[in-house]
Amino acid sequence: MSEKTLEKIFGYILVAVGLFMLFKSMRISNFGFWRVWGISTSGIIIVLMIVSGVAVVVKTNKITKGCLIGTLCMLIISVILGTSIHFTYMSVLDLLLILAPLVIGTGLLIRVYLFMKD
Repeated sequence: MSEKTLEKIFGYILVAVGLFMLFKSMRISNFGFWRVWGISTSGIIIVLMIVSGVAVVVKTNKITKGCLIGTLCMLIISVILGTSIHFTYMSVLDLLLILAPLVIGTGLLIRVYLFMKD
């Protein structure tokens, strides 16, 4: 195996370990749709998604496909914005054990993909 392949594998392993430890320290307290001025956006987005889905079936073109993809993206963003994520209390050592693999693995992957020649 070449040095580039080994660094790529090691980088992915470090990023996976760091993300696992980061997700393990997260707590989700509220899951739902994003609210704007006290109004839930779920109904609006789902109605738009149904209308754009019908439009894609009736007449398929770039505009109708773009509207459907746009409403799907709005749905995903609305769920992400409506989720309350909190981190558990941790010591500085725990934080360093989470961030070190993430930073080093990301640095290795950036070096492999951007700066190493085949």
